[in-house]
Amino acid sequence: MIQQMTAMRIAADREKEQRHETPLFPCSVYVTDWQKGGIEGCPWHWHRDLELMYVAAGSVQVECSGQQTVLRGGDGLFFNSKSLHRYQVVGEEKCHVCYLIFSPDFVTGGAGTVYHQKYVAPLVSDAGFPCQFLYGAEAQDAEIIGRIRGAFDAARQGSTGYEYDVRYNVSRALLLLLLDYQPLALASKHMTPQMERLQEMLDFLHWHFSEEVSLTQIAGSAGISSREAQRCFKRILHTSPMEYLHHYRLQVAEELLLGSSDSVLEVGISCGFQNPSHFIKSFRKYRGCTPRVFRQRNAGEIF
Repeated sequence: MIQQMTAMRIAADREKEQRHETPLFPCSVYVTDWQKGGIEGCPWHWHRDLELMYVAAGSVQVECSGQQTVLRGGDGLFFNSKSLHRYQVVGEEKCHVCYLIFSPDFVTGGAGTVYHQKYVAPLVSDAGFPCQFLYGAEAQDAEIIGRIRGAFDAARQGSTGYEYDVRYNVSRALLLLLLDYQPLALASKHMTPQMERLQEMLDFLHWHFSEEVSLTQIAGSAGISSREAQRCFKRILHTSPMEYLHHYRLQVAEELLLGSSDSVLEVGISCGFQNPSHFIKSFRKYRGCTPRVFRQRNAGEIF
């Protein structure tokens, strides 16, 4: 039931529909561990499903649609549908994160129900409410975080009837979010045309990162010019398309180094580095050590 979240899983999600274990239970439960010198976070990505998360230990910086914060042990968050977001570990302590990613239908049972029309649809369709950071020290947030933890614990234990417990806790968390924060929804660039174009370009890069990719191809995936593609990345992600691609390749490479038995050469090639020396030089600049040393230092950390 519980899976490991990685950049490789993001790359595999080609249709932006979460690949749940079964369509009969469209909710996936994930854990991940990030730490300095190892896997340090999760790159910019988005999905149509909703996400609830809490930090079990350590600290992580979260960015979403122009908002950012540092969440520490006991804190949590909510990501709305199609929200562009990323994670980055903070400090030297290992960061252990637990999250649930689920279809709105998991809670509502479908579009023809009162749960969908009265409660979940208004939340999901609110472009001004891309996310909500939750802090354990705040009473109203603590109750929501408690529901997130309750859902995760039920999934982890997997006892008979756990599906009811997961759904109940997730439903209560969403209702509390709707009641407590909907009036406070912030104006954001969540679904501007530029944001939509950026999402399309990110999808293209996540699907083709192992291939030779040009700026013209990236821009063409969103039907815009190369100059406009540059503007989209700079304005929202504060980087260029090619810089993002280079960094994403290295993030996938570090996960392959720890999660597979492929040689360093094979990892580099599978991540789009056709020149081994270029891969080793880039990785050394990215992580401060060679791929081989990185694998030795962090052996057994993921998967």
